[in-house]
Amino acid sequence: MKKKHKTERSNSIYYASDNLSYIITNTPELGILKSLGIVKDACVKKMMTHHFGGPVLIKVESSEIAIGKDIAEKIMVRG
Repeated sequence: MKKKHKTERSNSIYYASDNLSYIITNTPELGILKSLGIVKDACVKKMMTHHFGGPVLIKVESSEIAIGKDIAEKIMVRG
């Protein structure tokens, strides 16, 4: 299993604190993310991470979206 660098892990929305707003700095190149408004420089609020490797619930504008752990780990943010 490949280890993640500490800075990469701490910048991922998956590991970010709940109930705070963030600016997206980098996302995977997936069309579905773009269509949901999950793009670079977008402001999102991380609502919560479900336990045991479950999805992350984020709010983009007025929509709440659940994103699987594998994708959420690749969405980088800054607070």
